[in-house]
Amino acid sequence: MHLKIRKFLDLFREMGPYPKLAIKLGAGVMLVFYIVGVISLLSAPYVPNYFHAITLYRGCMEAAPASFAAGVCGGLLGDLMLGRDKQNKDD
Repeated sequence: MHLKIRKFLDLFREMGPYPKLAIKLGAGVMLVFYIVGVISLLSAPYVPNYFHAITLYRGCMEAAPASFAAGVCGGLLGDLMLGRDKQNKDD
């Protein structure tokens, strides 16, 4: 397992700057969703409508992994496209 993680990190370091940025932005948006969800859950007993706060919490918890997955997909597609461009110039 340790070797797979090291291989993944080595491959991540070889990526271009734009795919890395897409993955980092996806992770950042995921973190923001988690923070907003936890704040909503903690403040639910003190807001006028408890169920709206819980609905916001559940929505944030469902959207967080999806935003990270979108960032990873965008980064991998960008790396694939930029990698093909480099290969075509070398040929």
